[in-house]
Amino acid sequence: MRVVTTPSVSSATDRPSIDAVEARWAAEAVGSLSRQLDADSIVGFVLQRAYRELRSLADSVESPAEVVGPVRVRAA
Repeated sequence: MRVVTTPSVSSATDRPSIDAVEARWAAEAVGSLSRQLDADSIVGFVLQRAYRELRSLADSVESPAEVVGPVRVRAA
């Protein structure tokens, strides 16, 4: 079996970069949307989770953490 790869696809060794300004902007936009919804709605719940994740990403830029798959690990 032969595996065909496309050069335009990022390799697993590429480290993702996070723009703190964009993460903060996105967090504020998502936060604004979630405040307009009922707190008990499923959409409100999803937006609150997205807001917390975006805030976490913005905060991690100031105190870098290692990205391991979908999980960020902050050094002790």
